[in-house]
Amino acid sequence: FFSETRRRWVDVMWSSSPKRELTRARRSVGRNASGKRPNTSHIASKDPSSRSDGGRSRRERQNGESNLTAAGEPREATLLVDCPDAKGVVAASAAMLYGQGCNIIETDQHACPDAGLFFQRIHFDYSECYLGSSEAAIAGLEAAIESVADRFDMKWSLSLGNKPKRMAVLVSKFDHCLYDILLRKNSKELDCEIPVIISNHDDLRHIGEQFGIPFYHLPMRIDPNFSEEQKLAAKHEQESEIELLLKQYEIDVVVLARYMQVLSDDFCERHQAHTINIHHSFLPAFEGGYPYHRAYDRGVKIIGATAHYITADLDAGPIIDQDVIRISHRDSVEDMIQKGRNLERSVLSRALSWHLEDRVLIHNNKTVVFGY
Repeated sequence: FFSETRRRWVDVMWSSSPKRELTRARRSVGRNASGKRPNTSHIASKDPSSRSDGGRSRRERQNGESNLTAAGEPREATLLVDCPDAKGVVAASAAMLYGQGCNIIETDQHACPDAGLFFQRIHFDYSECYLGSSEAAIAGLEAAIESVADRFDMKWSLSLGNKPKRMAVLVSKFDHCLYDILLRKNSKELDCEIPVIISNHDDLRHIGEQFGIPFYHLPMRIDPNFSEEQKLAAKHEQESEIELLLKQYEIDVVVLARYMQVLSDDFCERHQAHTINIHHSFLPAFEGGYPYHRAYDRGVKIIGATAHYITADLDAGPIIDQDVIRISHRDSVEDMIQKGRNLERSVLSRALSWHLEDRVLIHNNKTVVFGY
């Protein structure tokens, strides 16, 4: 009796309470005319454009701008991190991005216990960043990253992925790497734009015309009787013309596709973090001209190729990729040259692809290549 009375008293009090009325109102709003609850599963869709508001947040509707690209794809960015190894680095970075409304798509990390170092690559989507507009979003992201960097003594770089990098190709007379780069770019194996080709010889102009890319011939105007000071001045003059083209075409990446010209220390120091060179791997054993002929005379059993960033120290920059192939007594000099060129194509294309995808982190004179 007492339990039945108590149950009725509770029902009466609950039915007349403001909370009960609010719950009833919410249930009424949440049902359609047929009395059934509408299907709202599209709200949790991974595709923001599937939402009933077209994928736009309230802030975006108020500002009248979308956080998606014109093609409807999400805005993506890549964060590279280099810092002393410490507990909580990964958690702090992930929490920071989550706090900005970002979604981590891919992450990779590497720790060096002996050296006490930690490296990380985070690829993330910032389409739904809480700050709304892209300019404000990037500024807010950089400020948030800096706050984490201060805590962990962190070096970092942030690269936006929705705008392809613009790459300049420097060549001389060898065409195999140039052709390979242009074909891979056209087949979308390399995600970049190539607005200009620069050469110290005019031999490969027809390739630029074939692919519809402006070709600039910037010769080295050096007289055999020049003094060392005059030669250096001529080099600086030619490199200043290269610099003007790099600025004019808003170049992000420079590739030396068998550019047979030694660059000045000043040029290397200005462009060392985004200029990639390719050469055979006989160095330093067979420096200078005709390396394959001298390697053949020596009877080498392995030849290779190396792709690296440039530095003021000739062919001694941070290595991005290398590969080798075996040689036998049956291989002629011509066979070795062909095998070497094939290696140069594949090694350079891998190095370029990793750089364009922001997978390479430079630390001192070494690299960490994420996703290798």
